[in-house]
Amino acid sequence: MREQGDVLPRADSTVRRSHVTNGPADADAKARLRGEVLERRRRRAGAARRGAEAGFSRHLARVLAETNAPDVAAFLPLPGEPPLLPALAQAHERGHRVWLPAVEPGRRLSWVRWQPGTPLAPGALPGLLEPTGQRHGTEAFTAVGLLVVPVVAVGRDGVRLGFGGGYYDRFLPVLSAAGHRPRIMACCFADEVMPAGSVPRESHDAVLDTVLTEHGVVVLREPAGDRSPAPATTGRGATPCGGSETLPPE
Repeated sequence: MREQGDVLPRADSTVRRSHVTNGPADADAKARLRGEVLERRRRRAGAARRGAEAGFSRHLARVLAETNAPDVAAFLPLPGEPPLLPALAQAHERGHRVWLPAVEPGRRLSWVRWQPGTPLAPGALPGLLEPTGQRHGTEAFTAVGLLVVPVVAVGRDGVRLGFGGGYYDRFLPVLSAAGHRPRIMACCFADEVMPAGSVPRESHDAVLDTVLTEHGVVVLREPAGDRSPAPATTGRGATPCGGSETLPPE
């Protein structure tokens, strides 16, 4: 784990490798965990989601200021996901170019420039809206300094639990092979950051270093098996972007 006073990892260290186990039992365990977390999301009160908007906006703005990133790539949240749209609108207002994904055949992702008012259309996946406009491949990441990746949950060892489609597990190696290495950060609610070893990992699963929550940025450094409590750097287990400031209660 990262102690208070440390800074976020370098951009070239944001996707790591972790202990891998494969097999039907791992896939079944991931499916069960995914179902549990998504059910909790469905039960999350609308007022709680709306109350989280300000936290996501504040902490994303701090990360963007630290990374000095002209562009940010993120995602259009599904119902129940972290309410990122106000944060992305704020990023646009502050001069950042915002890119959002669109699903292509073969479970690939392309990227569309977004700003408030950009028309949205139903995407390839049920319930998913996508921005309309010209679609780009990895060339869209020429100036992207931060990529915010959706997760259902993430372990403190960095193991990411996605929705099961494998879109980002396919995209991240392609992005790296193209020579683009933005800071890659998971995004979920604070109660979806789980103890190390809680999220099973298969060989295709990406491992991330940091996660953006409504309470701050959590640095994921804890090895599996070490389940001691995280240092209370903000009172809620989250580290503010610079790591040396204590955030006020939400």
